[in-house]
Amino acid sequence: MKITPEMKKQLLIVISCLLSFSLSAQQDPEAMKVLSDFSKKAKSAPSVSIDFSLVTNDSRDGSITEIEGSAIISGDKYKLILPDNSVWADGKTIWSYLPEVNEVTITEADPDDESFISKPSLLFSLYNEGYKIRLIEQTVKEWVIDLYPEDISGNLMRIRLKIGKSSHDLKSAEYKTKDGINITLYPQKYDLTFKPTGDYFTFNPASYKGIEVVDMR
Repeated sequence: MKITPEMKKQLLIVISCLLSFSLSAQQDPEAMKVLSDFSKKAKSAPSVSIDFSLVTNDSRDGSITEIEGSAIISGDKYKLILPDNSVWADGKTIWSYLPEVNEVTITEADPDDESFISKPSLLFSLYNEGYKIRLIEQTVKEWVIDLYPEDISGNLMRIRLKIGKSSHDLKSAEYKTKDGINITLYPQKYDLTFKPTGDYFTFNPASYKGIEVVDMR
C-alpha cells in the first residue's frame, strides 16, 4: 500500500498525542496519575521502541486502510520506518529515504518547530496542549482513558488510550475526528530497553549504492 503524505501526517499526530499530556488541576486524579507514570517511565528509558499497525477507518467513504511500521525515539532523535518511506533524525538533521526510487532528502530540523518532526523529546513533556482527561474504565489488565480537547474548534473529538496495568505499556491509541476519521495505533511491541548506538539515528548514503541525494539544507 502506498503511504500518502496525509497518512504519514496522521501517524505523527497519533504518536504526538499519545505521548504528550497537559495535566491541569481540573482533571481526573486517577487518570492523571496513570498518564504521569506512563510518561515518566518513557522519559527515563534509553529509548521508546514501538512496532505498530495503524488502522484508519474513514466513515465518509467506508474505507479501511492498515499499515505497519516502527518508531524508535530517544530524546530529540528518532527513526521512523514505514513500508515505502523511512526517516532518520539525529536532533539536527533529518533524512527522508524513499527506497522505491533510491532517493534521500536531507533537511535541517527547525529549532522553533515544537512538533514530533523536530523535537520528539517534547512529546514526553507536560506542555500546555489542553485536554480534559477522564478514566473511563479499568479492568484487571488495563486502564481506558479518554482525552478531550479543551479547544473544541479543531477537528479532534477524542483520544482514547488503553494502558496496561502490569508495566504501564501502551495497548492502543485511538484518534477520533469530527470529519468521520478514526485512526487507531496498535502496538505489536512496546519496548523501553533498547539502547541505540551513537550513529543509530544518522543516515549514511554511502551504504546505498547509486542513491540520489537531495540536500535542502
